[in-house]
Amino acid sequence: MEEFIKTLTEQMRCIKAREGVARELSNHIIDQTEAYEQSGMEHDKAVEKAVRAMGDPVAIGVSMDRIHRPQIDWRMILLTLVLSIAGLFCMMPVYGVERVLFGQGLFMLAGFAVIAVIYFIDYSIIGRIGAVAYIVMTIFFWIGRNHMRTINGRIPAMSILVYLYVPVFAGILYQLRMRGYGAVIMGLVVIGVTCFAITYFSATLWVIVNIGFSMIVMLLAAIRKGMFGENKKRMTAIVAAAVILPMIVMVGCISTGWRWLRWESFRVMRLEAFFHRDQYREGAGYIYNVIDDILENAKFVGTGSSKYIDKLDSAMMLDGGLMPLISIYVYGMIVGIILLILLTAFVFRAVKILNGQKNQLGFLVTMACLLVIFLNGLEGMLVNVGLFPYTSVIIPFLTRGGSATLLYSVLIGLLLGVHRYEKVYTDETYADQPRWRVSLKVEKR
Repeated sequence: MEEFIKTLTEQMRCIKAREGVARELSNHIIDQTEAYEQSGMEHDKAVEKAVRAMGDPVAIGVSMDRIHRPQIDWRMILLTLVLSIAGLFCMMPVYGVERVLFGQGLFMLAGFAVIAVIYFIDYSIIGRIGAVAYIVMTIFFWIGRNHMRTINGRIPAMSILVYLYVPVFAGILYQLRMRGYGAVIMGLVVIGVTCFAITYFSATLWVIVNIGFSMIVMLLAAIRKGMFGENKKRMTAIVAAAVILPMIVMVGCISTGWRWLRWESFRVMRLEAFFHRDQYREGAGYIYNVIDDILENAKFVGTGSSKYIDKLDSAMMLDGGLMPLISIYVYGMIVGIILLILLTAFVFRAVKILNGQKNQLGFLVTMACLLVIFLNGLEGMLVNVGLFPYTSVIIPFLTRGGSATLLYSVLIGLLLGVHRYEKVYTDETYADQPRWRVSLKVEKR
């Protein structure tokens, strides 16, 4: 049997896939051997027959080589390139051609370099160092929070980079697999600690909400896949109970105008202005009037005729959160439609990668990246049509700056990396296999 498996796996060029294929073949041969033994056949003859029934090891190995090899998702790469270039054109009316080409253009090139590096690094490392990476990131964020300059009570770069907690959380969940209720409780503790830490690192409400929501969805998905045990309903009930109470408190805060908490800030005023637009029409709610007017007076092709475009102050323009809206006003509705189609295609491509994952770690990492991209993209689009409270958003490919480019480059690199090894990792535990193995063989003399 060992010689058969060795000959077969030698035909496979991808070394990472050999061990998984060898294990599957060994298990299949052992099962078939036991079946022959139950019919009365001697062990040696049963093994020989089971191996012979497998067929030509060279031919099978060549077939396995065609299946179990790294693959490149050219569609995802093409979408990334097209969206990146489209983002540069959308930024030009706001920041200027020279500033975009020699500023964001360089960030874009650096971003593709990051994607390439992440792509060629085995993503399974996240499953081995998830907890360590979480601690190291927290230390770096703490140092940055105490030494970097704040703007409106937050550090813009840190408000973006904290999203890296989400894919790292995938590695933590993978490390907690098959630990029962303790894993669920630990997962909830990590979510709570992360949200609390982000209030200090980021001080951005919707960033906290997005990250917390993403982690909760990932924890529920891990439970549903049976990563922590078979008591899925009870584990789900524990998560639901831990989530419902904070949601009730938040809804109560919004419905009572937050005043019962004696919490007054510009963030609260923004929420109140969103839900009571007529009352704040001349104050914090003016932005929604501007958005409505720009959309109503936008042309299908060409620059619109809104008289309220000048009411977008320079801070809002340079923030970049209204980039799709400004692009629609300058270039026409057709640009908004094209951007929406491209972003939707990108998300659906990521969903396809997610659906193709049989490996638990690959599934969680893909879900983490997809949730961050989808939530920020959806939130950004809704802000730009006035269907979501105005806030600073980091829309994929449409947000200027090195931090946003770095974040999405890491996420896209992970998506491509997971897809690359989709047919290489043949089971859910392969990513956690030891790098070294000591074998001891005892022979009778």
